[in-house]
Amino acid sequence: MLSRSPLENEKPAPRSFDKSPLSIAGDDRAVLCLHGITGTPFEVRPFAEAFGRAGYSVEAPMLAGHGATLRDLARATWPDWLASAERAFDALMARTQGHPLAICGFSMGALLALRLARLHPERVAALVVMGTPLRLRSFQVGAIRALGRLPIDFGRWSAASIPKPNGSDISIPELRHGNPGLPAFPIAALQQLFALMDVVRADLPSIQTPTLVVHARHDHVVPMDDSLELTGSLGSSIIERLWLERSFHVVGLDVDSAEAVEAATRFVNAQLKHERPDGA
Repeated sequence: MLSRSPLENEKPAPRSFDKSPLSIAGDDRAVLCLHGITGTPFEVRPFAEAFGRAGYSVEAPMLAGHGATLRDLARATWPDWLASAERAFDALMARTQGHPLAICGFSMGALLALRLARLHPERVAALVVMGTPLRLRSFQVGAIRALGRLPIDFGRWSAASIPKPNGSDISIPELRHGNPGLPAFPIAALQQLFALMDVVRADLPSIQTPTLVVHARHDHVVPMDDSLELTGSLGSSIIERLWLERSFHVVGLDVDSAEAVEAATRFVNAQLKHERPDGA
């Protein structure tokens, strides 16, 4: 059963739906915040701003192919997404004299966070991953993979997309329809997402980074089984779980956002404290 939409005054809509990247100067602790597929930095802005208020250096980039047109996203590959995340990662490392940092990723951004932790284990001290799509629902993946076998270059045919007729998966109407992401999922982008999912699933046993796994009970995009598999497959000895009782998929913008932000900040504070030479 779906949870009902909250009262309008439970979480007021923001004054503007700013989708631009964020770059916040802070101390030698750093957090990279990564948005989801078809999304923008607006999806992780509450986390980025909270870390900024706590004194962290923060980057929340616009990932490759995002923020403009379906055509742009259809032509981007998952290595392009990863490369754009790595550029922001490297910028943070340079700004903080190479101190290990944390990565806070939502949905596709969570997959990229896990991939970065696998590639740079000595440079990533903590992960916060939210609504991580490890497999999705088999009938959805099967249908897209079947389309991929057709002799069509979906990267050049952005009209081949799955629309979002009800907006983003958020229980708050103003944010559901105001979230400034793309209005559809290009088939080509979903094919790239599935390829990234395959890579990350194979990575999981080798990832030893302390991880907070967040999932919403009423997520209509990524099944809870994906996060259960994630917690059971990671190689880390430090895994915390947060199941949000009322939210839909986009947890940073939904009714439990404050709880998710507080948990992420607390977890990262605890992990990065141990990385500082003075323990401060």
